[in-house]
Amino acid sequence: MRNLAVPEPLREKLADAASASLMDMFADAHTIATESFERRLGQEVSALRLDIANLRADLLKWSFLFWIGQLAAVAGLISLLLRTVN
Repeated sequence: MRNLAVPEPLREKLADAASASLMDMFADAHTIATESFERRLGQEVSALRLDIANLRADLLKWSFLFWIGQLAAVAGLISLLLRTVN
């Protein structure tokens, strides 16, 4: 990020002390905005990680249910085939 400076015409009207104060004010505002953004970003990332964790748990649960259903179907077919052979 490049350093900002008060333009010469404005510096002449405000004087050096006021120009320095103006730059300090903008630097403080930038710091506050950056901290607020980082805090909000951290909150959103935390919420996203929680959603992903919940999604993974649901996906695992449905996978097990699918596997159990497939196992029951295969077991039923094998049982039916063994009955018809005998």
